[in-house]
Amino acid sequence: MIYGPEQVIIVAGINKIVRNLEEAEKRVRNYAAPLDAKRLQKNTPCASLGYCVDCKSEERICNDFVVIKRQFTKGRIKVIIVGKQLGY
Repeated sequence: MIYGPEQVIIVAGINKIVRNLEEAEKRVRNYAAPLDAKRLQKNTPCASLGYCVDCKSEERICNDFVVIKRQFTKGRIKVIIVGKQLGY
């Protein structure tokens, strides 16, 4: 999404919308990442506990957080918000 493709299309449900970056990170750590770690059968504390403990596990999936504030190429990234909950 950051450098590779010429065009990026993001399709997201309304459940992905939060108020600010702090809420976004909290949502990833304590909701999306634990569910994804469990789905991927990772041996992490969040997969079994259901919430983040900021572990140092080799299988940790929430190592990187990327914020895209602007783009050099106008119109390169398109975001489509679907009016229902999609995924987690």
